[in-house]
Amino acid sequence: MATLLLIVACALLTCIYLDLTRRLANHKFLAFAKANNCSPIRTAQDQNWPWGLARLYALLTARRNGKDALDDYMAPPLYEHKTLQRQSIGGSYVIETAEPAIAQAILSTQSSEFALGSTRRRVFRPVEGPGISAFTSDGADWHYARAMLRTSFGKERLNDLEATERNLELMFEAIEATGADGWTDVVDMQPLVYRFVLDSATKFLFGESVESQTAFMKQRVHADAHDARQTAMSDLAISDGFAESFDTVLHWLFLRFRLRGLAFLGTSATFRRANQTLKRFLKYAIDKQLNTDSSKSSASMLSGLTEKTRNPDDLRAQLTGLLFAGRDATGSLILLTLLLLSRHPEIYAKLRSLTLEAFPEPHGTPLDYTHIQNFRYLRHIINETLRLYSVLPLNSRIATKDTVIPIGGGEDGKQPAAVHKGQQIMLNIYAMHRLKDLWGDDALEFNPERWEDPKRNALLEDGWAFIPFSRGPRVCIGQQYALTEASYCLVRFVQRFDRLAPDPEDPGKGADIKKAIAVAMAPAEAKLRLHRGET
Repeated sequence: MATLLLIVACALLTCIYLDLTRRLANHKFLAFAKANNCSPIRTAQDQNWPWGLARLYALLTARRNGKDALDDYMAPPLYEHKTLQRQSIGGSYVIETAEPAIAQAILSTQSSEFALGSTRRRVFRPVEGPGISAFTSDGADWHYARAMLRTSFGKERLNDLEATERNLELMFEAIEATGADGWTDVVDMQPLVYRFVLDSATKFLFGESVESQTAFMKQRVHADAHDARQTAMSDLAISDGFAESFDTVLHWLFLRFRLRGLAFLGTSATFRRANQTLKRFLKYAIDKQLNTDSSKSSASMLSGLTEKTRNPDDLRAQLTGLLFAGRDATGSLILLTLLLLSRHPEIYAKLRSLTLEAFPEPHGTPLDYTHIQNFRYLRHIINETLRLYSVLPLNSRIATKDTVIPIGGGEDGKQPAAVHKGQQIMLNIYAMHRLKDLWGDDALEFNPERWEDPKRNALLEDGWAFIPFSRGPRVCIGQQYALTEASYCLVRFVQRFDRLAPDPEDPGKGADIKKAIAVAMAPAEAKLRLHRGET
């Protein structure tokens, strides 16, 4: 009996202590906010259940119920009030914002006061392993990993356009032949584009391609002959089903992202098997590079990284992030652009006319890097795609100390606001890119011509309203690679096909595309009909 009373007393004292600690911390924070002339952030009024459980349930079941998590739940409240706070799991309050000034604060001017936090690391840990990665680390670890990437991302390693050309030819071969009217049947572009991008990304990262397109075409014709393009690395990738395992791991990473603090629940035997395939492949590539004479090494990203470290765990962690970002971001950008162009035939016709004028080279002749970069109308189209469908639609930071953000407080959202240590700020880039007060009444429409406005270019170069690859010290280090690869692919696509048409069974219109979000935003489907142009 005495023991039971002691346990009850200890539990009661613990509760009292925790309550007093919370009250004292809250009192201290309120005093901090008052001293800095801060106003409270408006609380979202759409929370019917405690801890945001109703909204969490709505987000998790959105697709099943024919809804879109971003368009129906996450973005609309921010169109009315750019900054809100809402209760989340555990009772803490998350700040959600589409305010460019807050983006600038947490990503740049006050970035030292914010961190990624542990959630992203927990999500990726089974895949990255124990190494240090620039994509999931903070503090000194991040500075070490980022410096390693920065020095390895030299311009001479940016893009192997000859390899891109070869991989594109394989993708075009995989597209079914056109009929007598010049049109193909409906083509599912997702697997084709993702295989093309995966082959290019692995060539860039490892010096050798996994030849996922070759494997796919062999399966289609039931061939088993060894292709001259294949290497020991591609043989390993093909035999292990690397491309399929890659997709499986991405699916589970997406689930783990949504589970956040409960990411440990996002696992299965299928996920673990696929992850082992990725581990085997990366171990093979890393061991091979570490045992290669540096004077005979190819100019790959991996060879550059091994000049900075010989730690296989760190190499694996860095390459994992680069591989996922390189395939997902680049492939998604290409697919989203093609879908938008298929729904806007007048824009596609203009792009094709300008493309044939700017790039009269025959197929098979690699395009010039500088020429691609200077093709303004294509850049406008890509910018507009990225505005509507940012590669990174959501970005978050955790405050590492009590701090003040310059705007977001008060009923009008124009006053400074206090953020307490450990509080999360969720930056909704998707909503920010669609705000009518920033982009005009046609903000939800696909209009590449908006980028011809000099004021819009100033917004792009100097402002924080357009940040598809994030910005500040942690800006996406591979954005130039993604833009070049996507631009090259689109130029070749437009040269070859004079018309695109959406899948007749696709109910979407204009710029309304069903989305899926994993490492990057992507279309849920990308089915098109293609019309072969005159050559």
